[in-house]
Amino acid sequence: MTQTALGRALGVRGTAISNLERGARKPSPENLRLLDSTLRTGGQLERLWNELKDSGQLAWLGKLSELEQEATSILEFQNQLIPSLLQTEPYAQMVIKAVSPWKPNSWVEANAKARIQRADRFTSASSPVMFAVLSTTILTNPVDSGPVMREQLAHLHDLISRGRVAVQFIDPGRHPGLVGPFKILAPASGPEVAYTESAYKGQFVDVTAAVAEFKLRFGCLQAEALPPGRSLVLVSEALERMNDE
Repeated sequence: MTQTALGRALGVRGTAISNLERGARKPSPENLRLLDSTLRTGGQLERLWNELKDSGQLAWLGKLSELEQEATSILEFQNQLIPSLLQTEPYAQMVIKAVSPWKPNSWVEANAKARIQRADRFTSASSPVMFAVLSTTILTNPVDSGPVMREQLAHLHDLISRGRVAVQFIDPGRHPGLVGPFKILAPASGPEVAYTESAYKGQFVDVTAAVAEFKLRFGCLQAEALPPGRSLVLVSEALERMNDE
């Protein structure tokens, strides 16, 4: 479109469009919405502007908790731990303390409570739908063999039995999950987003091709994993072993 035509669509002079293109003028929220609508970008200009004005941080993605609440579906792979949305508070505290042993107990407790608030919102709601593929290492080599893990497995068993989450276990070995934990969130509006974890911080990925690769990777993991029914039996057996001990 010419500057004149685009200006007409926005109700401004062509020179105003030139100023926006050159960065001489900041776009207003209304300008961004009209530009996205007129140019059929799917909201990309508004998201990019928010990213730029916040020093390159993907601020438009918001907090992980907000994305989880807005999502219609969550696909998650974990190779060592129970997913955060499925954790109990004692388990969350134990894990957070284990990975940051130098932090004071007050910090550990505060972070665990924040995580459980996210988990409680998830378990008490009917959406989003969640599909998880977990490594059997979580059961065969648990981070705890006492009451904390027993309570956690009982909680996981209950969530699966109620149909709140679909869980499949996969044996460790050569599979696409060697890249590490990740999740894919599908918002009710907007593009799908992948979230990967690292020792430093989580990273959001919204590049369409990259998200497609994560979805393909998750599909391959599901194909190699045990079916949900057999996976529930594994949780039951792990609970029985712990109770016997």
